[in-house]
Amino acid sequence: MLKNYLLIAWRQIVKNKLYASINILGLVTGLTVYVFGTLLVNYENSHDAFFSNAERVYTAGSLFSPKAQIGVTQNDGIYTALGPLIEADVESIEAVARTVGRELLVTVDENDYYERIRFTDAAFTRVFDLRYVEGDETALQDPSGILVSSETAEKLFGSGSVLGRTLQLDHDVTLRVTGVFEDLPPNSHFEASLIVEGNGLHFLAPLEGLNKAVEYDVAGNWNNLSSGDLTYMLYPAGTTLDQVQQDMDLIHDKHFPEDMKEFIPGLKARSLIDANTVIWDMVGLPVLESVQILAILVLIVAIVNYTNLATAQSMGRAREVGLRKTMGAAQTQLLTQFLIESICIVSISMLFALVALELVVPLFNEASGKGLIIDYTATLPWLMVTTLVVGVISGAYPAYLITRATPINALRDSGPTGVKGGVFRSAMLGLQFTISIFMLAMVIVVYFQNQKVIESSHLYPRAQILTLQRLNIDTIRDRFDTLRNELLQVRGVEQVSYSSQVPYEQSNSSFGVTRTMGGEDEFSLMSVDIDEHFTRTYNIDLLAGRALDSSLSADTLIEEASQVNVLINSLAVERLGYAGPEAAIGEVFYDDPEERESRAYTIVGVLPAQNFQGFHNEIKPMLFMMDPRSYRVASIRVAAGTPMAGVLSDVEATWETLVPEYPIQTQFLNETFDDVFKIFNLTTQVLAGFAGIALLLSTIGLFGLAAFMAQSRTREIGIRKVMGANVVQIIRLLVWQFSKPVMWSLLVALPLAYFASDMYLNFFADRISAPAGIVAGSGVMAILFSWAIVAIHAVRIARANPIKALRYE
Repeated sequence: MLKNYLLIAWRQIVKNKLYASINILGLVTGLTVYVFGTLLVNYENSHDAFFSNAERVYTAGSLFSPKAQIGVTQNDGIYTALGPLIEADVESIEAVARTVGRELLVTVDENDYYERIRFTDAAFTRVFDLRYVEGDETALQDPSGILVSSETAEKLFGSGSVLGRTLQLDHDVTLRVTGVFEDLPPNSHFEASLIVEGNGLHFLAPLEGLNKAVEYDVAGNWNNLSSGDLTYMLYPAGTTLDQVQQDMDLIHDKHFPEDMKEFIPGLKARSLIDANTVIWDMVGLPVLESVQILAILVLIVAIVNYTNLATAQSMGRAREVGLRKTMGAAQTQLLTQFLIESICIVSISMLFALVALELVVPLFNEASGKGLIIDYTATLPWLMVTTLVVGVISGAYPAYLITRATPINALRDSGPTGVKGGVFRSAMLGLQFTISIFMLAMVIVVYFQNQKVIESSHLYPRAQILTLQRLNIDTIRDRFDTLRNELLQVRGVEQVSYSSQVPYEQSNSSFGVTRTMGGEDEFSLMSVDIDEHFTRTYNIDLLAGRALDSSLSADTLIEEASQVNVLINSLAVERLGYAGPEAAIGEVFYDDPEERESRAYTIVGVLPAQNFQGFHNEIKPMLFMMDPRSYRVASIRVAAGTPMAGVLSDVEATWETLVPEYPIQTQFLNETFDDVFKIFNLTTQVLAGFAGIALLLSTIGLFGLAAFMAQSRTREIGIRKVMGANVVQIIRLLVWQFSKPVMWSLLVALPLAYFASDMYLNFFADRISAPAGIVAGSGVMAILFSWAIVAIHAVRIARANPIKALRYE
């Protein structure tokens, strides 16, 4: 019996090649996207599972209040001062390992490399069971030791044993290799997070080494809170995330400084698996859930696409069903036959989908640096169940619709009238376009918002700026004046300035200030250290007062100074309560730190309020002052139209002459912008990919359904033409028939898209206006697109000879 069902199914596929091809193409697309999305989500959720303690490891992050003005609501790190406090107060905890990442110059023999070093507690090797090529888990107990990965050991020292070999950090701190561990697989949060590339785990050094290299107060640091500097906590088996969260709440309440609680109102516990996607949690995008939902929506569109066309086609088999029922076939037998036909088509589609995945997955891995694989041994049962479920869901309604008819009614149907199931087909078509229009509207809104971000970024001449990184080294600071003078001699260089950060960097150094000493009206000022050339380099015009001047001693901050002249922006003027920029000149405000006496800040100039950090950050009250001890980057402004390649070559030659012991590290300001914009740009690309596939599937379904229904109405159209209907009237009739479900879908899709886009736009300080118009425009695009698809068939049928149409059937 099964053999007969399969034979009939194959004959139907061969007989209706066009519609079978449309169905298979749609299902292949939907299944490919769904399977790939599910495999990707499962792969991301398998990160770090190879560590034996993975289920027992938790991390702690910081929650930010709106007062912090960080631009995000959370971070994945905590202050390192909390690590020892957690270990001391939480009795059940087994180990705590803090990590602090720094990019430093690593020197081996005469070779220099800029590498990211993770400084950590010795307990790190208890939390994570690394596999050692040389040495063991005691390697970090030596304050002057360092662990390196196998790949790194070979790069630095060549083949052979490397235990005991030495390397230098920034030509200052000497460390000895005490262990070599195997390279971690790509499915680790150390290597990469979803879409965003990670820093890798190549060096592990004791925190004491960090203190020697950059004078970092490891024991009680309440100043540095950087993303990526995670604190790992090893708990006993069976500990739940809620229990860890309770511990973090107690630690925050007991130990967190009171004056900081209004900015960081709590700590957030996370399981180790969450470390992989924390960057997306920080920007408020549930990326894994979104990928899975979008993949399911695309599959739904593909299923609806098949169901819709199969429902229309089933009417053409009414006579077959009537004859079989007359010959004694039971309804369950007929249902089984039609469901098997559906499952056969889905099975063929799944095979093609797997072929497509075999091509897509390697390309994805190469582009993203991931190790996604299709393990057929593990996934085959799931693939078979998916095929069966999709086949049954897709074919259930068409099978039920055709087999419920009585033999007499079935034998009366002389052909594919397409009347029965019309309401269902319209509903399914509307569902397809609801999903597609929703995605399309979101893509357009996100695209225009990204364009808004790009336009806002041109506030500064980012295309003309070349930056030199890692200048916060004493031997380089001593040559600042000479370096600047020599760089100004490079052809095309207009300005050179030094600062603690540049626009678009997401650093947020700030401190509290009040208008009067010891006042209660404290608020936070973002602080950037600049030199006297910074405002000219970045085209920042003063609203009032003067620029900073290094020839005036009061303009430069020295250690323990009680007063310094500063620039502030107009928003800071407003927050301080001055009448305007001119009124603020000469006024004084104060800070109130715990470790020293209060300092007075005299306003000598006012700058416009600009979004210095860009993207999702709000415009902040800002202070600019000259503190050469904090300069870590140089900005080189190049004249417009000057070839950057030539300037870069000359800058590198100048650096090599003046600072030969440190390799130059350059970055264009455009690259700084792109590093952060990458997250938003990738969001657009991923959403556009899903939306494009959904819209393609909808149009394929509409194309097939329109072709089938136009064919089924050939005789009707012939009669209409004989009765005097012209081509335009017939085209309008057919187009309107298919426009109604699309227009009904607009009533559902557009409000959903508007509310979803509004939630996304709320993430940005500088957001596009009139998102409702953009959403509505996407609906108009969808209608025009559907009209074009239907019109292809309508024109062909309407222009046919009515005599041939009346002879049809």
